[in-house]
Amino acid sequence: MRSATAAEALRGLIRIRPHGWLTTPLPTDPAAATDLLRKALARLDAPGMPDGPVHVLAARATAAVAAIGTPARAVLKIHADPAAHNAEALAYALAGHSPALPLLLDVDDASRSLLIEHIPRPVDWTCPTAPRRLVDAVAAVHAAPASLPSELAAAFDVFRLDRLTAAPPPAWLPNAQAWTDVLALVRTAHGGSAIPIGHLDLKPEHARLRRRGGLVLVDIETLRPDITGLVDLVTLPAVLRQAGRELPGHEVLALYRAATARHGITWTGPALRAALTAFARATGLDTLDGLAAPPPSPRSPKDTPVEPTAPALTLVGTAMTALQLDGPPKHLTGRKGSDVWQVGDQIIKTAVPGARGDLAHETAAYTLLRDQGRHPGTRHGHGDLGRWLALPRLDGPSLWEVFAPAREGHATEAQRTHMRDAARAAFAALAELHAAGWIHGDMQAENVIITSGGPRFIDYDHARHRDLTPPATPYRGGLIHVIAPEIAAQLLATGDDVHVPLTPAAEMYALGASLYWAWTGVRITDYRGDPAGAHTELYADISAGRRRNITTDRPWADPTLEALITTATTTSPKNRQSTATV
Repeated sequence: MRSATAAEALRGLIRIRPHGWLTTPLPTDPAAATDLLRKALARLDAPGMPDGPVHVLAARATAAVAAIGTPARAVLKIHADPAAHNAEALAYALAGHSPALPLLLDVDDASRSLLIEHIPRPVDWTCPTAPRRLVDAVAAVHAAPASLPSELAAAFDVFRLDRLTAAPPPAWLPNAQAWTDVLALVRTAHGGSAIPIGHLDLKPEHARLRRRGGLVLVDIETLRPDITGLVDLVTLPAVLRQAGRELPGHEVLALYRAATARHGITWTGPALRAALTAFARATGLDTLDGLAAPPPSPRSPKDTPVEPTAPALTLVGTAMTALQLDGPPKHLTGRKGSDVWQVGDQIIKTAVPGARGDLAHETAAYTLLRDQGRHPGTRHGHGDLGRWLALPRLDGPSLWEVFAPAREGHATEAQRTHMRDAARAAFAALAELHAAGWIHGDMQAENVIITSGGPRFIDYDHARHRDLTPPATPYRGGLIHVIAPEIAAQLLATGDDVHVPLTPAAEMYALGASLYWAWTGVRITDYRGDPAGAHTELYADISAGRRRNITTDRPWADPTLEALITTATTTSPKNRQSTATV
């Protein structure tokens, strides 16, 4: 069920106040409300308090609100309910030092009034950065208690997570055990000494801009220190939808993770989804608006299968006849006349005339690998129909497949250990390949097969070796999303007919970037535009070093994997590997 507003997003959690709960309602007549507000203003003595007229903005039984001055410089609010006044004053005490909230200029308990900074401008929701800025502001509020002054921190000690987890769950919760699970997950992300705050009154109109452009959240009387920030995360998709900037749940979740990480809150994707699911069970929420659903499984970096052409089918039939293989071939991938098939224990690559790639060069590369004792050998053929190359199928998953449980959010400890071992072994195998004088030329996670005997590389159509005749066409990079910044800079600065030499250091970068993608499910470069956009735009972002944050993207904290990736993808090539160009 998709919620149109923040209130609808909290269906199931909201409890209706009983009839007659407000014992001393405020006057709703504008003149009477103005008189009440003026009397309250006279009691306040904030430094620099604005002079000028009182402009009533709202006169309700529950609260009266006025803008003070012309132009308005402050907002005066009076609560009818003492508990509501105390709650808003408490909220400012906990988080009022955050730049994401208005300044509290003065407060008077006797008149139940607060004088608050006036935030003049509405948010332009058509601005591309508006959703991110809203999420950033929400995360900043959630993190605000971590920077409380010491004298206030002691006063709120009872609300620390390590105290809340030891206390009985609130009686109003329908599922106490689920609430215990929520607090345990929040404690892991925030730390035991953190104070969890949440339940902002999120609406598009409650997001405002200071004169200098900072986004501020107004009307925080509902903010409280015992419900956690998950309640605000639940409402964000509905608020963005109401503002005309609808985002899928997994994108909102990613924005929130990135924003909280900047404040030292270490949510992983699976843990945050688990916390939201437990929060819904604990509170009786009707829907999580897609927030707890795993992100769409990223497609393989390789080409997706397409229907093979008639000439390609004829060519693979010719290869099967020469190899004396029976049975229909299984088409694995294909693009621009170049196709890959599986028949039994053989992989057959075919290329019709004019096909993408250089199958003749790859055949020569495998021949040299065989002569060096690095490959069992191939069979191949060519004629008017094109070329074919048959290789023994390697028994084992690709590095991309090894990391699938991480991307899907359900990796066991044994699988995590296997991922670390496979990553280490892949880097060692690539270093050994370089030491033997080879440059692979198309290093990516799907070209690393993890066999029982160790990692093996496939797809040598871009390979270089001093004993191998160079291809007829210049090298212009492998998979674009994993090329090193220095290679991207050369590709950006040269024409398509210029050969760009690939170094072992750049190839180490490609493996590190591939590992980042395989583990996190996102590409290492923080592209400004569409990752499927023009190559020149992608080269510009890669060469400029626009990097994503691994601590935000990682599915879990893993010092081994992070060290492998960050060392291999460091900006300086000499700090990756120092060997000669081939």
